[in-house]
Amino acid sequence: AEWLRYYIAAKLNARVEDIEFNPEDFIARVNSDLVGKYINIASRAAGFLAKRFGGTLSADTGVEGRALLDGLRAHAPAVRELYEEREFGKALREVMLLADRVNEYVDRHKPWELARQDGMDAALHDVCSVCIEAFRLITVYLKPVLPAVAQKVEAFLKVPPLQWADAQRALGAHTIGSYQHLMQRVDPKQVDALLEPVVRAEAVVLAEAAAPL
Repeated sequence: AEWLRYYIAAKLNARVEDIEFNPEDFIARVNSDLVGKYINIASRAAGFLAKRFGGTLSADTGVEGRALLDGLRAHAPAVRELYEEREFGKALREVMLLADRVNEYVDRHKPWELARQDGMDAALHDVCSVCIEAFRLITVYLKPVLPAVAQKVEAFLKVPPLQWADAQRALGAHTIGSYQHLMQRVDPKQVDALLEPVVRAEAVVLAEAAAPL
């Protein structure tokens, strides 16, 4: 259901229009946006925090980290306004651009390499803490569309139900829970199985229409 909520919302705007369900587009969009961009942020950082720092975030995220997080928070009014104007597709595109920024930050700092270098524990701690805080902010922005996923994130982060105002607050030296898979990738076979009854029904209708009276 969360997959479908995201896919439909990403196509909606303030006008009343029909939308088309394209199985290939559905699979690509969910796997790319939700798993590859959004969930990936948490999965790339949570393990290091649990193994090396007892799951506790760093209170000091460094100059670049603070700049990234401040930039994410600055978009809260714009994203909220798009939701209120029912421009859901534009809101989600804006959020995914923010997720791109976070993933670029991760790729620049490469926590998997920092973890192998002596004397880089503080840098590793800061980078992973920035990732989790950014993940929380993006979850706030996605919660109107993905309430069930947000609930799992809240349990993972050990925080109360996220509100929009939480985008302007930092977790600080907060201890998170152990990371569990929050969303799996869409398997094309699942979509095929979902659509199979529809295909069979259409075949029956066509066969009946072609039958002689």
